[in-house]
Amino acid sequence: MKPIPIDKLEEGMKLAKTIYNESGQLLLGAGMALKDNYIERLKKMNIPEIYIMDDNFPDVKAPEPISDKTRLEAIRVVKNTMESIKSGSEIDLAKVNQAVDSILDEILLQNHVVIHLNDIRTYDSYTFQHSVGVTILSILMSLHFNYTREDVKKIAIGAFLHDVGKIKVDKDIIMKPGKLTEEEYEEVKKHSTYGYHIIREVAGISILSAHIAYQHHEYVDGSGYPRGLKGEEISKWAQIVTVADIYDALTSDRVYKRKLMPHEALKIINELKGVKLNPECVDALLKHVAIFPVGAMVELSNNQVGIVVDVNKEDLSRPIVRIIKDEHGNKIEDIKEVDLIHNDNFKISRVIYN
Repeated sequence: MKPIPIDKLEEGMKLAKTIYNESGQLLLGAGMALKDNYIERLKKMNIPEIYIMDDNFPDVKAPEPISDKTRLEAIRVVKNTMESIKSGSEIDLAKVNQAVDSILDEILLQNHVVIHLNDIRTYDSYTFQHSVGVTILSILMSLHFNYTREDVKKIAIGAFLHDVGKIKVDKDIIMKPGKLTEEEYEEVKKHSTYGYHIIREVAGISILSAHIAYQHHEYVDGSGYPRGLKGEEISKWAQIVTVADIYDALTSDRVYKRKLMPHEALKIINELKGVKLNPECVDALLKHVAIFPVGAMVELSNNQVGIVVDVNKEDLSRPIVRIIKDEHGNKIEDIKEVDLIHNDNFKISRVIYN
């Protein structure tokens, strides 16, 4: 599996990850061979790049944290929720509960879920898919703290709805590709307060979930918004979602910034650890994110090149690597796999971009 810029796609290439449209509907499924008309449609959707199956390594595929069916339904629920708010209709809490329960149930059925790469997102669908991505990460991090299922669900509800206040902000500002003016940024900052009040009006949602929307841009050093809260003034649940929100945003293509690879995003997260972000929450994230995701091409410290084929859940920084080139750059015919957790002499020195 490898990322390919949209203008480099060729007919016959096979998708490695499912693509959804801005309505949360399945557009192209994983494993589907691309046709010219599909490629043209993807270009019109402003998708910058997609993941393609590597014919040399057809068996290398990253597992997904939840099924396509569950993800699709969750995206639709977020979209419908935002539309209901915009039109002044009531939020369908039953649908929100059902979507969150489905995500939570699928995660609980698995043994130590690891996130590899984000789903492919159009700029128009970013907020909807981002909400689902943040929900998944927040659930995984919450389970690390051994919260009850009831509390994990409350956190998940807050994560699922954390950005609903954006519907009250001018879409032209939200979708602006360039740097925001000071006035525009002040308007964007209001979405946390808007979201809090929207959620508080929904009978059946915990006030603690509402505070997640209110506080997910607060930082432990007091530099966040809307109230400049510090340390323990910020809900622990909100601090979990803050870390999830930042990581998911960094690893997603946004209208104003290209996505980062996991190791690049985690470098930024670690720099914020103990400064703006709760260290325990950062550590919880690190337990569930593949620093070097399956499919990544890497160079080892001995100059050999390989493909990450699996992760070690005991140490996500030391995956299993299939060696494909020797230290001189020559292709290896007898391919071997190296489990870095059992080989202290080797480490990954860099990620190679195709």
